[in-house]
Formats: sequence, C-alpha cells, structure tokens
Amino acid sequence: MPTNKKQLKRMIKFVAMLKENRYPNCSSFADDLMKEDLYNNVNISCTPKTVQRDIRTLKEEFSAPIEYDPERRGYYLLHHGWDFPCPLFEEHEMLASVIGARIAEDILPEPLKSQIRQAVDFQLTTNNPDFLDTAFVKSLKVSSGLKVNIKPDVFLTIFNAWKEHKTVNITYSDISDRQSERELEPHALVFRNSVWFVRGYCLLRNEPRTFAMQRILKAEESDNFFDPDPKIINSIEGDSIFTYDQYKDIEILCSRSIHNFIEERPVHRDQRVKHHKDGTFTLSIPAMARHEAVQFVLYQIGDATALNPPELVAKVAEISAKIADKHRQ
Repeated sequence: MPTNKKQLKRMIKFVAMLKENRYPNCSSFADDLMKEDLYNNVNISCTPKTVQRDIRTLKEEFSAPIEYDPERRGYYLLHHGWDFPCPLFEEHEMLASVIGARIAEDILPEPLKSQIRQAVDFQLTTNNPDFLDTAFVKSLKVSSGLKVNIKPDVFLTIFNAWKEHKTVNITYSDISDRQSERELEPHALVFRNSVWFVRGYCLLRNEPRTFAMQRILKAEESDNFFDPDPKIINSIEGDSIFTYDQYKDIEILCSRSIHNFIEERPVHRDQRVKHHKDGTFTLSIPAMARHEAVQFVLYQIGDATALNPPELVAKVAEISAKIADKHRQ
C-alpha cells in the first residue's frame, strides 16, 4: 500500500489523467508534478523512476489495468470500469464535496441528488475533517427558489443519455398540454431560474430546441449515438436559451432607487447604463425576449419606464391598463 500522502497524491493525479485518456508517461508526468510544485507549492514532485514505481504499485496492489501505448507514448486504462479505492482527502477537498452535496440537494432532482449525497457520506466514513460538525452542515443554506417537480426516472434517463451521447425518445407536453413524440439529441443540461432544461437537436423538427424537464412525460434511451455539437452547447451561454421573439434596442428610464439592484443583478450581459443629473438613469439593452422585457418593467412597480421601442411601450401600457381595470373598486 502507499506509504505516505505524497505517493497517494501522485497516484490520484496519475489515475485521473488515465481516466481522462491523456496518456501520461513517466517523464511527462514528472514534469507536470514539477510545474504543480512550482505554481501551487504542493510538494509532490519526483523523478520519472519514482513515477515508474508508483505505476507498479497501482498495478500490483490495486489491480489497475494499466497498459502502455507505444504509438501515443503513454499509459492508458485497458478498461474504465476499474476504480481506485482511495480513502485520502485533504480538508479543502472534503469541504468542496460537502458544499457540492448541499447544492445538489437543492437543485438536482432525484435520484441523482441522493446518489451524490451517498457518495459524500461514503467519503465521510473514512475522513473526519476538522471543519465538519452538525452546526456547520445545518448552517450551510442553499436556496435556489421555487422548484418544479421532475419525474426521477425521466431526469435519470435524460442525464444518462446526455452523459453517454445517446439519443432519447421522449413524450413531451407543451405549455398548451399538446403532446408529441420526439427523438432528441441531449447536447446540454441547463439549470435556469430554478428550472431544469435540456438543450438539444430535435430530430422531429430538424433543428435545435429547448425542452423543460418537468414537461417530459416519458423518456427512453435509444441505441443511437450522436456527436456533441459545440454550436448548440455554446448557445446556452447567452442570456436566453430559447428562441422567443425579441425587442431590439431597448431603452428604459429607471429611478435612483433601483440602481444598486441593476448593478448587482444585471438584466443583460451587454447592458449599458447612462446616468442623469437628477439621479435617474437610462438602461440600454441590445435585445431581450419580449415577455421578459415587459415583466422587468412591470416588476419595478413604477420605478422603470419603457422608452423604446414603441412596441414595448405600447405593450406595457396595455397590460398596465388591464391590471388597473381588474383592480378598480
């Protein structure tokens, strides 16, 4: 068995590179450790001969199916079903695991939530970090807001299909309760505004689509594989993952009282703020989904006035009048 923490840390890093199919060899891995020491001061550098001994330990004492590929000039795992039973965790690593589990409990549906919780509980059986006590765990609160119910079997099927790059056959119910059968390539999973979405390529419509997880009634993984599309994955980096109609060149006059709110929680990543002498400011947004723009103005309860485009001004006035009519005594 490993005789010290340094050896075990080296082996953990080496196994991680094998799992990631990075084909490390003794010399390249020793160089990586030296750089790690130089930049992060972790004190685990060693010679290539020491790395060779670590590989022998992994093979002989942990039955690691490690083989050498002469063409790639590096080591690899003969099969990825092998797991490295490693009981050692540093305190900061355990802290990250505990925090991750707490976040998972709030935002991940079952059964993935329980699986992550169980994994961390297993780590805690062999690690007793100083920071961990009942008070600490209870005082770490994560609140992502209201959550919708997602069928555990649906989420697990979509999650596994996303992980394995397989298409999935779904029964989907839209906002009008119209049901349709679709085959979907799940390219990305998105958690937005307390709701889980799957962003992928719909083979029925032959175009990228976004589906709310809670509206997927059934899901069955197929035997068909797909290649993840960077364009679809990168499309979720914007302010909206949907293809809603948008207002362009939006200008909203805001009162001084909501300035800090806008600074702390930007409406759009490319928004611009123009300050006025009286303390008010004009918020300029290049483009925004129509319903979101209207909701933003109304949500400010009089502290935001739509200036442009005229269609936005008219829609806010229309809805405000409708609300006023319904609340007149």
